Amino acid sequence: MKTFKTLLMLFTVVLALSGCSSLRTASDYDKNVDFSTYKTYNFYDKGIARVRLNNLDKRRLMAAVEAEMNAKGFVKADKPDLLVNLVVVAREKTDVYGPAYYGGWGWGGGWGWRGGWGSPFWGGGPSYVNQYIEGTIIIDFLDPAKKILFWHGRGSGFNLDNLNKREERLYTGVREILAQYPPNAIAAK
Repeated sequence: MKTFKTLLMLFTVVLALSGCSSLRTASDYDKNVDFSTYKTYNFYDKGIARVRLNNLDKRRLMAAVEAEMNAKGFVKADKPDLLVNLVVVAREKTDVYGPAYYGGWGWGGGWGWRGGWGSPFWGGGPSYVNQYIEGTIIIDFLDPAKKILFWHGRGSGFNLDNLNKREERLYTGVREILAQYPPNAIAAK
């Protein structure tokens, strides 16, 4: 019985954590660039005009980037060392949860982990479908003098349909993406 309670608790924790969507971040950069030369920034106007978000979310995204850039010691300027380009890519995502998702626990016949002594969740019951728009936030740093892209960061897995704590989630997402800049500081850790 103790094993059953332990497995039930473990199953509940795994199920709860699987419902939490975290942002998956990555970055890339030009290894020939001296990142210490960049001190000032501004937004790339042509890129901002193409961001596919409503104006409220666009302002929130820009404010989040400004807050993180200022926290990193950058100063916003009319003639900046670097331009920040923002892109948001959206795609429809569907998650289906049904009776088979919950499965049974225990050793089955033969070998391997499979349905065994059962679970109260096994078998019938309703299926649930969750459709939403998943977004990828891309932050690019451009050198206006050299006309090159020198740093690229992205965070994917942002639920664009979820309005709950949206501003906080945007700030957290931008913070996670920009935590990877400058890349030399990350390599030193």
